[in-house]
Amino acid sequence: MSETAIATLIVAPEETNPLLEILWEIEQYQQEGNPLIELTAIGLEDFSEATAQSQEHSLSIQRTLDSLKKASPIAAPMTIRGF
Repeated sequence: MSETAIATLIVAPEETNPLLEILWEIEQYQQEGNPLIELTAIGLEDFSEATAQSQEHSLSIQRTLDSLKKASPIAAPMTIRGF
């Protein structure tokens, strides 16, 4: 079972949730003092696509967490010095 958890982590894509990227862009505009934000400036042309990607991203994270919760611990091949 532990190999499955590690394999899940290894193949997990390194990406940021697309909705978080949009939120960071909105916060950036607000910090710059822009009270009005054009939706096209922050990539909201296809909000439904960003939402679908976000949901897929969340499901992937949940599957990985579930796999890790079920995994058995693996003993290290040697004792780490300093502990």
